[in-house]
Amino acid sequence: MEASRQKVTESCNIQFYQTLNSNARIKIHQGGTRSGKTFAVCQYLVYRITTAKKPLTIDIVRKTLPAIKGSVQRDLIGILQRLGIYYKGVHNKSENTFTYNGCTISFLSVDEPQKIRGRKRAICFINEANELHYEDFRQLNMRTTEQLIIDFNPSDPVHWLYTELIDIERDDVETWITTYKDNNFLPEELVREIELLRERDPDYWRVFGEGQRAVFSSRQIFQNWTQIPYAEFPDLDYHLGLDFGFTNDPTAILKVAKKGNKLYVHELLYKTGYTNRDIADFLKAQGLNHTLMFCDSAEPKSIVELKQMDCLAKPAVKGAGSITAGISLLKEFDVIISQESTNLIKEQQNYYWQQLKDGTVINTPIDRHNHLCDALRYSTYSLYKNRNDFFVI
Repeated sequence: MEASRQKVTESCNIQFYQTLNSNARIKIHQGGTRSGKTFAVCQYLVYRITTAKKPLTIDIVRKTLPAIKGSVQRDLIGILQRLGIYYKGVHNKSENTFTYNGCTISFLSVDEPQKIRGRKRAICFINEANELHYEDFRQLNMRTTEQLIIDFNPSDPVHWLYTELIDIERDDVETWITTYKDNNFLPEELVREIELLRERDPDYWRVFGEGQRAVFSSRQIFQNWTQIPYAEFPDLDYHLGLDFGFTNDPTAILKVAKKGNKLYVHELLYKTGYTNRDIADFLKAQGLNHTLMFCDSAEPKSIVELKQMDCLAKPAVKGAGSITAGISLLKEFDVIISQESTNLIKEQQNYYWQQLKDGTVINTPIDRHNHLCDALRYSTYSLYKNRNDFFVI
């Protein structure tokens, strides 16, 4: 067993030792891109199961199962394989568990509430915790007996991680901030790519280069949106906005209603890999296929196919200047979004105007973090671009 311990510790980044040596119940790794925090925590968990003197239960949690399989699960299995441990244990792929030395590691997503709320574990590792709601954390924390480990990129200016854990100086919480410079195994070409952010985008550099908490930027396009629980939304006639996506970009759908000068917005879908058939099936399952939906008019074939599948899809009103005009129109509303609209909240916080090298901010949005924002713009501009209809209830 000592050999396994030596083999792990000789190739670990600082986050491994921070986690190992801390007595805090809640251990938080805040960091920029490629800091190695997730990999180091996985190494710590492997160390725990190889040195355990009694059975140990460990849950690794992320927002969705596809996300966990493509990231932290892949990292942990890779570590086990390189150490020769994987083949001595049992990997139950259907149950997403790995068992070794009487210990069990389970991979869970918060969209499996029966597993999150109905089980106890000694150690819980929440990967990319900024994707979760505070209630998810509470449920996990209440059922964790030994320690809870968290990692996240600090891309949100406001988040429960700060208000409930980091900022209030709890005695049972220890937080570390690490960057790509703390990753001993990062190739030089990736280091150079990350450091280009310093000049390209200072706001991104602060978060992903320096690992520091995001701040509201003067370049942020939408700054004053309000969040309330979806249960508090009024009973109104809603319409939909759709931005098509597939491989790299998500398909984004939201519902919108106007009351006076207020827009009520709720995120419905934000997923990659959705075909037009999948979109139609989703809308039918939600009982929304006969709700008026404005879609990106750049994909007329997709709109026709949705109509053929009994969806009330229409092309959004677009044209020269419609992007900036749509943004300007949205700025004239009091926009109220549901607290459950996590991807829309993230887009709002990260949707920026372009900045020239001399620091001048220009009236052209950067084409990223805008899928749900585009869907909102399509629906709002298509219905309310005529200012004479603007304040009609």
